Amino acid sequence: MNESPYSLGKAKQYQKKRQKLSLIHLFLTPAILCGLILTPLSGWFRDYALSVTTSGCLVVTLYFALFSLYMLIFDIPSAFYSGFILERRFGLSNHTPLSWGLDFLKKSVLSFLVSWLLIEVLYFLIRQFPHQWWIFAWAGFSFASCVLGKIFPVFIVPLFYKYGKVENDLVREKIFKLAARFSLPLENVYSLNLSRTTKKANAAFMGLGKTKRVVLSDTLLSHFTAEEIETVVAHEIGHFKHRDIWKQLALGMLTSLLAFRLAYKSLDPAARFFGFEGAQDVASLPLLFLIFYGVYLILTPLQNGISRIFERAADRFALEVCKQPGTFISCMTKLGEVNLSDPEPHPLWEWFFYDHPAIGKRIKMAEQWKE
Repeated sequence: MNESPYSLGKAKQYQKKRQKLSLIHLFLTPAILCGLILTPLSGWFRDYALSVTTSGCLVVTLYFALFSLYMLIFDIPSAFYSGFILERRFGLSNHTPLSWGLDFLKKSVLSFLVSWLLIEVLYFLIRQFPHQWWIFAWAGFSFASCVLGKIFPVFIVPLFYKYGKVENDLVREKIFKLAARFSLPLENVYSLNLSRTTKKANAAFMGLGKTKRVVLSDTLLSHFTAEEIETVVAHEIGHFKHRDIWKQLALGMLTSLLAFRLAYKSLDPAARFFGFEGAQDVASLPLLFLIFYGVYLILTPLQNGISRIFERAADRFALEVCKQPGTFISCMTKLGEVNLSDPEPHPLWEWFFYDHPAIGKRIKMAEQWKE
């Protein structure tokens, strides 16, 4: 890929700052959890909950509320800087401080409610089945992942954005032909008012079963040609034809199985080592989170590597279906410019953090396919 002011300038600066934030977050999260374990804080949270109620479920609820508030105190500054200040500084955000705050509040409440329900079930299982809880918890987590995957586009996305129809007749015609060719109903292709929050462009294949759909941001529909949008849709249909969501779900289940098994083997002795009463003691929750964090951190390069394989296959699918490598290249170049993507990140950074191939590699693949 030829060097340009885009590839060497603003995008590099933006991605460099995002990389620093990623590294800070990578080490800050376990540090915050260790702060609970190595100080009396976690025990205090548990003792306060016990002073209010002796009900196991309510103790977990009160403890988790205090735990979440503690985590939120550290999360707000970094989230505001990365999600609002940095994006505004580089001209990518359409948020106002108020709209960003409302979205952050909605995300926090939603995350708390889902997590609280899962944590309640987890500690019920630990209390009732001290030797089998991990397998029951894994089964419940897997079921919850399937349910969330199914309801995400229908109930969660509309909390933040509005769906609409693809209005451009030429674009609609191309999408209709492409969708019909691969048995994806046209009513499953939507636009999304992403411009409410950002100037970035994006597309996604989401949902399971009857809720599966291709979603195109209005920023993509507004600034890309009909042929480029056709290429993007072909890429997303590639995910649909390759059943990539199911594959990612299966990979997530295998990862969580390993995490739950490791938690079962190590949580109780680790909890007692740090002065808690065992795995059933809710004050040991930060230890459980650390175990899961460690497993997912170690497996991140593998998971991202597999995701990049899926993305490359979807890119090849788009090239073979549309047979317009020039259009694919212009589309990738535009996406890089609009999203301030680094076309050629450091190989180690891409290996660990990227779930898509770098824009430069996607363009190079199209150039090779063309030849």
